[in-house]
Amino acid sequence: MAVRASVLTIVNQALQEIGLPQVETTISPFDDQTGFQTLGLVNALGTQLVKVHDWQFLEKSQQYIGDGIASEFDLPADFGRIVNQTQWTSTNRRPMFGPMSPQGWSWVKNGIVSVGVYYRYRILDNKFQVFPIPALNEKIDFYYISRNWVFDPDLPGYKDKLTKDNDEPVFDNFMMCAGVKYKLWAAKGMEAAELGREFEYMVTAEKGQTQGAPVISLNRQWDYLYISGQNVPDGSWNV
Repeated sequence: MAVRASVLTIVNQALQEIGLPQVETTISPFDDQTGFQTLGLVNALGTQLVKVHDWQFLEKSQQYIGDGIASEFDLPADFGRIVNQTQWTSTNRRPMFGPMSPQGWSWVKNGIVSVGVYYRYRILDNKFQVFPIPALNEKIDFYYISRNWVFDPDLPGYKDKLTKDNDEPVFDNFMMCAGVKYKLWAAKGMEAAELGREFEYMVTAEKGQTQGAPVISLNRQWDYLYISGQNVPDGSWNV
């Protein structure tokens, strides 16, 4: 589990490790230019970390319920990106096909096609579009990665940018500290290759430790203990 700390704590730990003076604040360039610059670097670092991995603490679920009329739905306000192959119409217990390309979407919308039992989807203009129109009370479920990587204890709640000294990145503070040292040293024009390797090591370690890993089979045989589409044909079995 990630150990969290305030941005001011992370910044001062990084400054101490590379031999620079501590700062009293990070939010004002007039009170401390180093602290203010470092806050910008931490914001860049957090945004980059969101994009490089599906962190388990940023994963959220979303559900839409069809009304028989709407064919598209607003994405969540904190939507960062979708988790692939998690889209299901849970009422009829079938996966959705997609995301479809513009060409494929045009084909199913305008061509002479058989709809079949599966729904299709694509994401366009921050909308989750579904074809055909979801039936009344049809439930559509998927997982997505939130872009809100900052906890604001004063709200309390989450947001996508650090704005106060007591804001807390949801990422492990040791990994953040390593990243801050690397970015700040490089921004000052210093040789930062070793700090970069330290940061890369911390990111790799955190990826491997936050959510576990599956067993990797060395043969081609499908070995799955539960009922699934791999061992039972599609259909209604009253189970």
